[in-house]
Amino acid sequence: MKKGILGLFLAASMATYAMDAHLRLGAITNAKSYNKEDKSFESYAPTFGLEVTQTLLLADVGVGIAYNGKTSGTEIETVPAYGLVKVNLFPVGVKPYLVGKVGKVLYTRDNISNSNPDGKYYYGAGVGMDIFSLQGEILYSVTKIDGDKRGSDNLNQVSFTLGYNFF
Repeated sequence: MKKGILGLFLAASMATYAMDAHLRLGAITNAKSYNKEDKSFESYAPTFGLEVTQTLLLADVGVGIAYNGKTSGTEIETVPAYGLVKVNLFPVGVKPYLVGKVGKVLYTRDNISNSNPDGKYYYGAGVGMDIFSLQGEILYSVTKIDGDKRGSDNLNQVSFTLGYNFF
């Protein structure tokens, strides 16, 4: 009996402090037209990243970095680094979750002449699901952009990513 209780305690302790690393690939698009002259938002660009999280009871906290490619109407690519919190709704088997991300844009690139955009802040909210070693997520994100006269101050995007837990 004592060995069983000790085994349960050790298993719960290890599960409480489990670390995960997800390699993520997907597509990103504009939520609305950033460029005032271009009213379309039908193109998709690649997005990929890496997230490392630590499980703490019903939430995962961690850090991540992503690359968001150029979509039609913006021609801006960004590399945000962020902290994240995932709230696990039902943490057994198939695990749906809510996620929030806040960070800073490390790199911004635009190939339009006379434009020098500077990415400032990045934040996003979304929903996702963990199924064994796979992860799917839909995220609405906002990137604060300064110095680009073609668009607004915010680059609003929607991304769909699939991840693989390799840790």
